[in-house]
Amino acid sequence: MPTLIFWIDVDNTLLDNDGVKVDLDQHIQVELGPKLAGRFWDIYEQVRDEKSVVDIPLALERLRAQTTLSEMNDETYRHIWSIFNNYPFFKALYPDVLETLHYLRTIGLTVIVSDGDLYFQAEKIINSSLAEAVEGRVLLYTHKQEHLDETIKAYPADHYVHIDDKPDILDDTKRLLGERVTTVFVMQGKYAVGKKPNNFAPDLTVLHFGDLRSYTAEQFLQVKKQ
Repeated sequence: MPTLIFWIDVDNTLLDNDGVKVDLDQHIQVELGPKLAGRFWDIYEQVRDEKSVVDIPLALERLRAQTTLSEMNDETYRHIWSIFNNYPFFKALYPDVLETLHYLRTIGLTVIVSDGDLYFQAEKIINSSLAEAVEGRVLLYTHKQEHLDETIKAYPADHYVHIDDKPDILDDTKRLLGERVTTVFVMQGKYAVGKKPNNFAPDLTVLHFGDLRSYTAEQFLQVKKQ
């Protein structure tokens, strides 16, 4: 059984998801104009509030249902789908991501544990070469915090390192696993500057994912006493 397993998030940890959204909005505005583009993002947020997760296919389906053919014909609708289906996610990787994943693999087992819309999240992970970089070890859930037991059973280890940009998820993992896990807070993306849980105290904090290349296995195994 491996001594050390890294659970690694994707959005705003390995890949600049905030930047992707800005770029997608620019493409959508070209196709739809500002009014319909605004409608799409309103629907996008409604769906996220309802499901507590991004669901691009459902948001697009609702956009079609709520928009007349005179406002958006079927060809334009297909173009919008194509924007998402063919987005070059590999261009949105943060600097040194692949090199850092390769380094972490030399001291432990790397596993991508991501959540969100299962269809587009899978496309993102494959298209960006992240799946290949972790040798296919990808676990994808709608809400990953509801599947910690499954994650542990899939890749058992003596100790886990959870690398994520979301303080609430890291806090949950630490509360549930205690000293079995080292939590690493990556200060990238909007959640890094957002509200944090009371007494949030990750074991390690880095400004960039690439900074983790300077950490040894021994440092990852050091855990703050609860």
